[in-house]
Amino acid sequence: MKKLLSLIALVLALTLCFGGCADITEESSSTPETETSGTENADVVTINVLSSDDFAGFRTSVIPEFEATHPNIKINFQSVGYDALHQKEVTALAAGTDTYDVVDVDCIWTPEYVTNGYIECVDDRITDEMKTGILDVCMDILRYDDKMYGLPMFNDLFFMYYNKEILENAGITELPETWEEYDQVCQQLQTSGACEYGSAYGWAQAEGLICYYMDYVCAFGGSLQDADMNPTIDTLENVEALQFMVDSLYTTKTTDPASITSDDRNAIELFSQGKLPFCINWSFAWGQFNDPTQSQVVDKVGVMLIPGHGDIRSAACAGSMGLAIASTSQHKDEAWEFISFLASKEIQKRQAIEGGSLPIWADLYEDEELLAQHPAAAEMVEQSTMAYNRPSFVYYNEFSTVLQVEIQNALTQTKTPEQALADAQTQVEQIAATY
Repeated sequence: MKKLLSLIALVLALTLCFGGCADITEESSSTPETETSGTENADVVTINVLSSDDFAGFRTSVIPEFEATHPNIKINFQSVGYDALHQKEVTALAAGTDTYDVVDVDCIWTPEYVTNGYIECVDDRITDEMKTGILDVCMDILRYDDKMYGLPMFNDLFFMYYNKEILENAGITELPETWEEYDQVCQQLQTSGACEYGSAYGWAQAEGLICYYMDYVCAFGGSLQDADMNPTIDTLENVEALQFMVDSLYTTKTTDPASITSDDRNAIELFSQGKLPFCINWSFAWGQFNDPTQSQVVDKVGVMLIPGHGDIRSAACAGSMGLAIASTSQHKDEAWEFISFLASKEIQKRQAIEGGSLPIWADLYEDEELLAQHPAAAEMVEQSTMAYNRPSFVYYNEFSTVLQVEIQNALTQTKTPEQALADAQTQVEQIAATY
């Protein structure tokens, strides 16, 4: 056990942490949306929080605890799907109103939010315990120009989940290690009638598509930026990666064709119903897969490395987020109280056990209770050593929009992968020239 704990502590120091992806636009709130920032009476203030739906259920569940220990603060918690989050936040923040006190920030948005003055610097609020105890790569989520603008909320990346029962019933005893082996296993399962498709993805035109594409790009030895931060979209490796995705739809047919119009929540649903042998998704999916109220595959799910290609053993897109104080908030101290509560070691441990996330505190990876109650922790930690960032462009959102469109053009066979990526390269170079 000591050897395993030491390994986990070592590899987690290398983890990459960036923003998670979804494509749901439904909005939820823990309290009526008619409440506004301000005071309900002379002593109680309402803090309006806008969050991604990643782990929103867990966050909502601990709000009563927070309010019980902070009787002067009431939390109005709203959550939306990731792909609606950025626009909703920017619309409010750019208007200069105090609509939200706390906002959820993907690492790819941090340069934009800081440059535009949307979020508050919190250097004077970061404690010595936070500085030394939270994984540095997690703190990087909201670090810009060596200043901190919030706290990370989880340590996330893509994982490959598999249905143990489907594979065992088909006599498959070895997990695929390369994408080529993965295709062979999926075709074997499909031919035997064990499943209709090997997997389903969130390949709709949204940020999630970029995250999935990153898995293939990095596995095939590609990159979307060079060392000088220039876009490198139309390389041979990137074309090969996109061609593999296209082939999985039309040649090997291991991918559900509905993927090109679906978000990653649809894939979770299909896997939870026992219809898929494999599913690539974020860490929160582990909690849903093992929740008997939401899943038919409880205790049948394993975690394996996402397949690699050639000399690259595995590659996963990193994706974590953090909470920040809106610069326009009239209640910054109270907003920080809620942020630091969710980032606390106790809450992070519970979120890992109950929600399946990887925590931000280094020493929690040596917590025996957490490891015992999160049986996939060791596999997740190993994957975290083979995770990759999306590009860090100031113009990232424009870059992403262009690339989403062109990848979709290839996936729908409107263009060849070569032409689609060449067109994306041209457009992104034009965008970059304006910055």
